[in-house]
Amino acid sequence: MEDYKKAKELMDMDATELIGSVSEREIENAMQSLAVVFPESYKAFLRDFGGGDVGGELIFGITGEDNAITATQMERSQGLSADLVIIGFWNDTLICLDTGRMDNGECPVVEVDEEDRVTEVIADSFGQFLYEYLEAE
Repeated sequence: MEDYKKAKELMDMDATELIGSVSEREIENAMQSLAVVFPESYKAFLRDFGGGDVGGELIFGITGEDNAITATQMERSQGLSADLVIIGFWNDTLICLDTGRMDNGECPVVEVDEEDRVTEVIADSFGQFLYEYLEAE
């Protein structure tokens, strides 16, 4: 969660278009819909910001037009692993939370290729992923 706290401090509201916070009930409903548990840093992001455009890239929340629930369910119908939750589609690559590898309330963020295979762990947690992305911007 420390990386998430640092990322939150870097959030520049001029470079973001966020949908706004979501409730605990909405988060619980989303986790039930996908039959997963979200990592703590992603839940904090949802509570604080909800999702949206962050520095030019879309990070899916659980409400609105582009959301993690719809994207994940659609890809699961095409063979995506039930442990993966899509949080973005960057440079023709799915960016996912790998909830099947949860450790101390966090899970890695991974890239998934066109054959729905994990190709690379890009961060040990959502908080690290967000912080490193914002730091690079």
